[in-house]
Amino acid sequence: MNSALLVEHVIVALFRLSPYAWVDALLARAERRGETDYWRAWRYRVSELYIVLWLLAAVLLWLTHNALPAWLIWPVLLRVTGIMIKELGVILFGRCKVTPGRMVAATGRTIVLALQNYLTAALLMAFVYTQVGSFSGIPDGGSTFGAGAALVQSLSIQFSLTPAFTPVDMTSWALVIYHAGFAFLFSLIVISLFVSLLKIGSAND
Repeated sequence: MNSALLVEHVIVALFRLSPYAWVDALLARAERRGETDYWRAWRYRVSELYIVLWLLAAVLLWLTHNALPAWLIWPVLLRVTGIMIKELGVILFGRCKVTPGRMVAATGRTIVLALQNYLTAALLMAFVYTQVGSFSGIPDGGSTFGAGAALVQSLSIQFSLTPAFTPVDMTSWALVIYHAGFAFLFSLIVISLFVSLLKIGSAND
């Protein structure tokens, strides 16, 4: 087994940890049995609804962080990892997506959904920063984040790969490095989607 095939198998296996993967698999079976256009449309709706619901959940988690237990960071980090896994599956191998086949033809819809996932990840990581880690330079003089400072930290890492506030222990550094790695890889994915879209547009001219 070559390394690319191994990575593909790992990505697909991790993708199956998402509840969306199982719902989409059920709809895909219904699509193969008949009424292809009907069930394909439902698969598109479910994929978009799943992304929108996670975006709304991310906003709620960030805004209500004071009332929430710290253990919620684990499903949140799993979702952030899941976002990366799905996008890697789509862009590298043409997997984890609604349309059949292994080729990826970027569309405006694909890019918009990817950007929604990017915003969702920023808000989810802002919630994580409110629950764990110690940082210096926070405006109120403490070592832990409020909602506003946590969002600044998250957006700073996602747009510049640099934390706005410096980690002061290994746990905090590990969190920032994980987040910066996500942001770097996701930025490459979005750039690849834009390039693919431009190539399609040029071919159609």
